[in-house]
Amino acid sequence: MMDVREFARRMPKAELHVHLEGSIRPSTLLELARRNGVALPARDEPSLFEFYRFRDFPHFVQVYVTITRCLRTPEDYTLIAYEFGADCARQNIRYAEVTFTIATNVLSTGLPWQSILEALNDGRARARAEHGVDWRWVFDISRDNPETQDMVLEIALAAREQGVVALGLGGSEALFPPELFTRPFQRARQAGLRRVPHAGEMAGPRSIWGALQQLHADRIGHGVRCIEDADLVSYLREHRVPLEVCPTSNVRLGVFSDYSTHPLRRLWDDGLVITVGSDDPPMFNTELNQEYQVLVDHFGFNAGALQEVSLNGLRASFLPQAEKGRLEAAFRAEFARLTQAAA
Repeated sequence: MMDVREFARRMPKAELHVHLEGSIRPSTLLELARRNGVALPARDEPSLFEFYRFRDFPHFVQVYVTITRCLRTPEDYTLIAYEFGADCARQNIRYAEVTFTIATNVLSTGLPWQSILEALNDGRARARAEHGVDWRWVFDISRDNPETQDMVLEIALAAREQGVVALGLGGSEALFPPELFTRPFQRARQAGLRRVPHAGEMAGPRSIWGALQQLHADRIGHGVRCIEDADLVSYLREHRVPLEVCPTSNVRLGVFSDYSTHPLRRLWDDGLVITVGSDDPPMFNTELNQEYQVLVDHFGFNAGALQEVSLNGLRASFLPQAEKGRLEAAFRAEFARLTQAAA
């Protein structure tokens, strides 16, 4: 008989909160650094994981910048996109919305954004053909580089026909509040581009309120510190605002001391729309399959609740309704087969 942990491993999934640069396999990063002549503060995978170990949020940003510096050519971008898709297939992730910090990569490489995106989409197309996995792009503004916000918006708007579905906002949340980025998000809203800022991770409820009221967020990246404001929890529940919750990331970054203090279960029981993501998988020594195991082991989720989390990811995605419906029917059919096999 299949137990719930095996069910979690084998079930189809959708992921809405994952960063491409933070998903690069450590072995691939070491190879990219070698062939592009980039010095890393690590020469093997164990040392690289030690470099990844969280010290404070500025160090986390430094790690992210170091990773980006290892990307130099279109072939590099095709490789990391393809490998991302292969890793999705291994975990039965059928659809994802993947965050990519386009401005940082343009400025780091000197490549036109069109060349970078074309290379990424080459890897995406190969992964779709070979593994049956697909995803769309969220191009995010780095809070730490607010001068790039208009550039990112213009790229995102121009790239909608190439798979970009939303404008994001990441980086040092506590230092750069949502109100600094009102202009591009208002323009995105006017143009019909969806909006998914990070909020409520390294800053509290005020950041989430700002993302909702000033940035008109369709989803909230993280959002877990809404638990500190009962009125905010009520608002999120009433308006069905999806939260992209990344439990292991939250614990590794020190937002919560451990899983037992993480509010995911309380938010779920309060009726909020919860999706689950891996954020930056190798940087936090996790992946989406592991996050589903966390739901079982630390938050007491059964197979029915796991299915609802997966379907929340589909329903909160920015796919066209017809495609959502097709995927949901396929997911439900596979859930039924797995459930029958477990009986």
